[in-house]
Amino acid sequence: MLHNSVKQQTISFPSSEGLNPKIVKCSDAGLTLIEGLIAIVVIAITLVSITPPIFWAVGSRVQTQRAEQALKLAQGEIDRVRTIIERGAADPPGLPPSVGATVNVRSNVAAPNVAGTGVISTRVCTGTPGTIPPGNTATFAQIDTNGDCVADYLLQTFRSQGLDQTGNAFTGASGQVLSGFVMGVRVYSAVAQSELTAGRGGTQPASLRGTNGLGNQRNRPLAVLYSTIVRSNESQNLELYRKLCPANGSTTGSC
Repeated sequence: MLHNSVKQQTISFPSSEGLNPKIVKCSDAGLTLIEGLIAIVVIAITLVSITPPIFWAVGSRVQTQRAEQALKLAQGEIDRVRTIIERGAADPPGLPPSVGATVNVRSNVAAPNVAGTGVISTRVCTGTPGTIPPGNTATFAQIDTNGDCVADYLLQTFRSQGLDQTGNAFTGASGQVLSGFVMGVRVYSAVAQSELTAGRGGTQPASLRGTNGLGNQRNRPLAVLYSTIVRSNESQNLELYRKLCPANGSTTGSC
């Protein structure tokens, strides 16, 4: 039968109060093998329990940052168009492509399925540069935000037929000035390009709640914005708003 033995050393030295020696026993016993294994297991369990939440939090933060960047791009496109309208040209260039006269901007515009030519980047890239707005509602512009000339986002923009300065449908006829319309902007992640070009794109915003992966941003936009654009110096702004946003919500540009 085995017994654990503990070596002990007896050290004696004179006491400061006299000549009687003090006896001190020192033990050189350490942790047993079982105690060491238990410590390793406890540490491993702790690491396993805290690592997934850390990765989930980091991944969720990345997705949130992407959505915020997409929202900024969408708002920037609306601000760009509003600035063009405020300049007062009759039929100014650079506006989003118009949908049909009977199309509801908010609900009946399909997802894009054609990639625009080139990439719009913060630096000069080789090849044909991209342009905004795209030529039609089915085409998306490719946007590079980090300067590597590779698309990070895909932007679709469109608008209703619009009204002229008297509140009539704008057709581009002589004397007409485009004074108001409803526009929409959808910004997709670049990972959605294959689904978009395959005709499987969605139009409802992607849900990023509770996920650190790509989720449904593979075919849905990260940001969707709609805005009513009316020239601010028109004398009948309120009437234009009412015509652009009818109560029944069934006509062009309802908002």
